[in-house]
Amino acid sequence: MTDSEGGPVCRVAGPTVDLLVVSDLHLRATGGRYPVDDLPVAAHDLVVSLGDIIDENREHAPSAAAGEAYEERGRAFLERLDERGVPVLAVPGNHDPLTCTRRLSDGLANVHPLHGETRRVAVDAGWSLALAGWGCEQFDFTPALLSPDYPEIPVGSDHRTPEAVAESLLGAVGAYLDGALSAAQLADRLGTDPSDAAFEASLARLDERFGTLVELLGDAQPTVIASHVSPFGVPFDIRGQHSHDGSHHFGSVALRLALAATAVSGCLSGHTHQRGLTAVPTTAGHSYAHNPGDAGVSSVSVSRDGTLRTEAVEVGWR
Repeated sequence: MTDSEGGPVCRVAGPTVDLLVVSDLHLRATGGRYPVDDLPVAAHDLVVSLGDIIDENREHAPSAAAGEAYEERGRAFLERLDERGVPVLAVPGNHDPLTCTRRLSDGLANVHPLHGETRRVAVDAGWSLALAGWGCEQFDFTPALLSPDYPEIPVGSDHRTPEAVAESLLGAVGAYLDGALSAAQLADRLGTDPSDAAFEASLARLDERFGTLVELLGDAQPTVIASHVSPFGVPFDIRGQHSHDGSHHFGSVALRLALAATAVSGCLSGHTHQRGLTAVPTTAGHSYAHNPGDAGVSSVSVSRDGTLRTEAVEVGWR
């Protein structure tokens, strides 16, 4: 586990650590400004942004001028938050990847990008919360072992639902990561050729991401991971029946299985624009998984025992 700069990002009185969590604002270069003053920042210990503050960036927009206009909106949003005097941890999204998030937050005393590292919140009652960040380094986040790529994967029921496919895929990949299946055996379970180049590339991404996440999450408790992408196979990572390849789960398999392996207290994620709260089975019971939704804002309280409590915060915008 990498603890940036060694010391805590802040110290709070407790008894809980109270987070104001914001996701997927997708601010545009024109139109109404986001009402930052309506966010109940003062009632919380930290603000956590789960990425996609803006809808475009300098590298990805149709022109440099267009990208600059988007980034000016994002910078203004973070400047207003910075003025509130509460620490802000900003996870890079795919629309504001790491280099962009660094530009948006550069020089702001209270705003800190959070990716591939952990920041600690010290609580006066004698415990601390570890907040790990996992964001995006580029616009395109290619999933590993996306279920529509394996239409022949067997399911244990007569009904080929997205949930049945997800359960079968998670079982096979979990067995592979545990060492119970070889890569060739996993390919067979997924109904594909082990020498298929797309399968090999996808498996390499899975191995790399799973190893990175397990190392990042470590064994500190309680730990909450703030991720832009959702874990795979939860109620809020489902693409609808009108998508080009039908209904399927599209979150991160590596993240879902890293939650199970490390038994962290919770996962806060965005990207899917679907609000939800669920429990993910782990080696030690369960982890909470929460997504605030499209332009979502949530109040999240974390207790010493790792319990997460969430409540929607209504902000009049759009």
